[in-house]
Amino acid sequence: MVIDSLENAKIYEALHANFNKAFQFIREFHQNEKEDGRYDIDGNQVYALVQSYTTVPPDQCKWETHDEYIDIQYIVRGKEVIGYAPRKALMSGTGYNSEKDITFYENQPGMDICLTDGMYAILYPWDGHKPKCMHGGQSAVKKIVVKVKI
Repeated sequence: MVIDSLENAKIYEALHANFNKAFQFIREFHQNEKEDGRYDIDGNQVYALVQSYTTVPPDQCKWETHDEYIDIQYIVRGKEVIGYAPRKALMSGTGYNSEKDITFYENQPGMDICLTDGMYAILYPWDGHKPKCMHGGQSAVKKIVVKVKI
């Protein structure tokens, strides 16, 4: 897992051949904000999900992992906590849903990471994460989740 701000994204673009496309979409988003929905960047190799929501208490959020894609979860506006735990520490998964590339897990303790405007988390398949959690109160969030095929 990587946590950083957009101004340092160039440092991480060498970690995957398609990270440059992902971060370019995020940079351009600030110049031309888009509606919520899916945006193909490079077909199913790289695509973005633009989302707007209000954060909720952590006990209402779900732990998840992905097998086929790396997530780059970028906060355009707002503030949220993303829980983190190594995948191998998560228990009682629902089983892998290949259509949605997701496995959900039972609620359990983990490390809280607070992301605010301009920050992102790069989450690999071995990184269990619990997004959309509130930090000190509810927050309206605009987020881009860029999915990068492994």
